[in-house]
Amino acid sequence: MKNFRIAALLFSMVCIVPGSGCHYDGDPANISLSVLQLKMQKAMDPDGRYRKSKSYVQKQILMVREDWESDKEFIVELKYKRPDKMKMTIKEDNIPINSIIFNGQNAWTVDYKKRKRTLISGEELEKKKVFFALGRPDSTYQEIFKEVKLFQVELDDQPYYKIKCISKFKDQEPLLIYVGKHNFLTKRVDIPPDGKSIVDQYGLHDGVIIPAESTDFSDDIEFRYKLIMYKLNVNIDDNEFFPPVFK
Repeated sequence: MKNFRIAALLFSMVCIVPGSGCHYDGDPANISLSVLQLKMQKAMDPDGRYRKSKSYVQKQILMVREDWESDKEFIVELKYKRPDKMKMTIKEDNIPINSIIFNGQNAWTVDYKKRKRTLISGEELEKKKVFFALGRPDSTYQEIFKEVKLFQVELDDQPYYKIKCISKFKDQEPLLIYVGKHNFLTKRVDIPPDGKSIVDQYGLHDGVIIPAESTDFSDDIEFRYKLIMYKLNVNIDDNEFFPPVFK
């Protein structure tokens, strides 16, 4: 399980950003990437329920804070169905306002207020597939990214493994994932150019240990997520993964 994100922050993960040069990544890790991923799977999915699931539905309350006087609340709903169908919908007052949909071949963005759907194609689609792959139960970082490097670092005086995911697109900076060295749970994800996601609390839901509360930061905007529903093996109609036809 690899993530959760409102459209602005989601799309920042797959947009074109300039490189930032070289810097120190950390010390060589004392564990291989394959072993670390197995330990991460075991930590979050001890009984293998998530990895074996045919589908899942996740809902979160999202509070967006742009300044100290204005807060907005949304519902973020994520649906997945094997082998690679995915749909993320943002709702306000329980009414859909935006979606991104992938049915395994084609992808669309949907603006419900403007009653407009847009087909995603070309390189943009290939970049969006990174996001779709991150939500699949059986995907690995090696499959998704061109190159993955592993280091060990300290954050706030605590030891972490740092996974540096290098995109196959030359104009994208790496995605950085920080995993607890002792509990093997993801603590933080840095998304170029300036996005950051921090897991504040984990919880057990349908036999899976997943982020129950998290905070994202992007362009000085704060996004706070609280999980309200998570269910594996939900019956989802294939029609859910096609955009609506507006008349």
